[in-house]
Amino acid sequence: MSKKWVLIISIISLMVIIIIVAISFKNSQDSRKDKINEVANNLQEKMEEKYDITITKKEGYYSKDMGYGVTLTTDNGITFDAWERKNDVIDFYMEEVWRTQVLNKWGYAHKYIDNIKKIDVNVGFRDGVNKDINLLFKEIVDVKNDLWLTIYIDLDVPYDKNKARNIEEGVLNYYFQLQKDEGDGIELIIRHKENSKKQDTGSYLIIRDEDGKLPTINNVEDIADTFFN
Repeated sequence: MSKKWVLIISIISLMVIIIIVAISFKNSQDSRKDKINEVANNLQEKMEEKYDITITKKEGYYSKDMGYGVTLTTDNGITFDAWERKNDVIDFYMEEVWRTQVLNKWGYAHKYIDNIKKIDVNVGFRDGVNKDINLLFKEIVDVKNDLWLTIYIDLDVPYDKNKARNIEEGVLNYYFQLQKDEGDGIELIIRHKENSKKQDTGSYLIIRDEDGKLPTINNVEDIADTFFN
């Protein structure tokens, strides 16, 4: 066989391989999309039944870390994730409901602290507390002692020791207002924007110690003492 025919056959063989790989990849992608849609529909149905809610929007996905899941939005604007597991379903509806309630009731830090970029809330359950759906029927002030609530405040400015006093006074006033508004027991983390060298510039950490106790806050010096760099 001449070199010309060997070259032609080699090219044809390569093209066939490429076509086969392309078809296999497309079939795999189509199969993944079908599975994503199937799981999304299944999780929507389960969440609506579990919480007696109406889902108006869903977006299924797959990731190597989480597997198959879906982001769901209810008719009253609560957006949360649910994941499919082999013999179970994990969802974060209750956490998102309480996160929204905390922001609505206590998310007024901008009234006291300047240069706030973002306010967010982390919701966890205390040791020994079951994830009981009946807790959703309570007001946030009545359920907060069953939860581990942390308000995160991201500042849009880097730390500057010459301007720290102003931030600390704002944090103090916000913290005092939380106590007046039944927000006692909530942790606070106030984080500064990275500086020009992209280094962590520290945070004010009003959080529980290893014994579960919050620091005593009476004045601006106490706020300064919570700064961790």
